[in-house]
Amino acid sequence: MNMSFNALRRGAFPVVVSLALVLAACSSADPSESAGGATATVVDGAVTVTAAELAFDAGVIEAPAGERFTITLVNDDSVAHNISLYTEEGGTEIVIGEIIDGGTTVEVTVDALEAGEYYFVCDLHTDMDGTVVVGG
Repeated sequence: MNMSFNALRRGAFPVVVSLALVLAACSSADPSESAGGATATVVDGAVTVTAAELAFDAGVIEAPAGERFTITLVNDDSVAHNISLYTEEGGTEIVIGEIIDGGTTVEVTVDALEAGEYYFVCDLHTDMDGTVVVGG
């Protein structure tokens, strides 16, 4: 009996590990837990987002409705990046940020937006993206 129990444990182990990996990969559709995993909030009309290792440090930018704001993009990466806003993924452009080299910073001004959700992305690395949540 001891031999068959050990064989069962050895056979089940890869299945359990595989299941755990699948569940971890599918565990969240919450945009605040996507790229970067953090939420950056506009305070006094400004917010900072950092690019490093081909990722933004924030997956969500929270902004007030009806107020212009500035996004400061800090490029701590070794490659060029920008940050642009669109009405939605693949949608109409709202603002296209300047492409900057690694080790530099740029400010992108966003005119007042209506309440809703918008899409931000590095146009050079489209896996670097997130959601702008504009409150009412």
